[in-house]
Amino acid sequence: MAIAEYIELSALQAQIGERIGTLEQWVRVEIESCRVSGGHYYLNLIEKSRSGEISAKASGRIWRQRAAIVAEFARATGKTLEAGMSVVVLASVEYHPVYGLSLVIEDIDPAFTLGLREQERLRTIERLTGEGMMEMQKGLGLPFLPSKIAVISSGDAAGFGDFKKHLDTNPYGYKFDFTIFQALMQGEKSPSSIISAIDSVEEEGSFDVAVILRGGGADSDLFGYDDYMLCRRVAVCGIPVLSAVGHQRDYHVLDMVSYESFKTPTAVADFFIQWFLDVEAEVTDVAAKIFDAARDRLDDADRMVRERASSIAFAILSVLGRLDAGVSALDASIRSCDPRNLLSQGYVLAMDGNGRILKNASSGSVGDNVSVRFSDGVWDCGIKSINLYKNQQDDK
Repeated sequence: MAIAEYIELSALQAQIGERIGTLEQWVRVEIESCRVSGGHYYLNLIEKSRSGEISAKASGRIWRQRAAIVAEFARATGKTLEAGMSVVVLASVEYHPVYGLSLVIEDIDPAFTLGLREQERLRTIERLTGEGMMEMQKGLGLPFLPSKIAVISSGDAAGFGDFKKHLDTNPYGYKFDFTIFQALMQGEKSPSSIISAIDSVEEEGSFDVAVILRGGGADSDLFGYDDYMLCRRVAVCGIPVLSAVGHQRDYHVLDMVSYESFKTPTAVADFFIQWFLDVEAEVTDVAAKIFDAARDRLDDADRMVRERASSIAFAILSVLGRLDAGVSALDASIRSCDPRNLLSQGYVLAMDGNGRILKNASSGSVGDNVSVRFSDGVWDCGIKSINLYKNQQDDK
């Protein structure tokens, strides 16, 4: 039996390498594991079936000279390569005689990951809507005037600096009492950090309103503001939450669930300044109305007092007039009854020796001394006889 024609294993591997060495393709993979050594990235890449079972597996490499694609991907998406992440990569197939088949990753497509981000954002909105969280903050209402403001931000953030400077230099001289609660405002840990800050604000319990300030940044730095747990925590916060975390073009789920959102920290500061202006105008208007009402009441009271005083004066004068007439009549009556007036008309007044007036003839006895008073003098007499009229004698 003739021996089959053959080649060495290394030769076969060389042929395999030659045939697949030019294969390059965009491919969707899930990262099962990722480690970095010497600047190189070593990945295990898999594909899962609908049931969750691994249906394909390969080794992946990102050589150190191409490692910049990882940083570019992170800047665009806000994500670093990690286990469980699905990505679309540009891979060339490499076959090594000892290490076997592997995929050399030349590029990573951020658009696919951003699409996943948008899908996740839409799921967050749908979930919060179903739980009735989207409008919870709107039902709180703002206080008449905020006495204490909680600011959740990074103390060295430019956005917080702009906010503080704008309030401190307001042209009306208003003083704002705000306390900063430090938090990470970007990166994958920012949602949990901001949640902790909100917890601290509510635990202190003395604040009227909270402000979350970021003030822009790369798109990849802002993905945390679509995080479900963060947005839910803002929605259930017991005080109104104002947000300013993005650029003019950005609008995040956090903005949707907040009481009110603003494009920049400076816009939030303007909101507070205008708030104080409106309250001052309202208080001034109310004070003016109170002053006018008090003045009108005083004018009415003064007019009523004058009218009543006039009526009382008229009544008093009328009473006094009647009293004066009565007094005059009484005076005339008294004068007419004055014995001197009667005496001047020819009447006389008889008195006994003790000065008692004798009102009738029977009051005296024969021999009594009496005085008879005239208007111009007195007779001292004695009673010689008493002659009573017949009817007086009958009575006696």
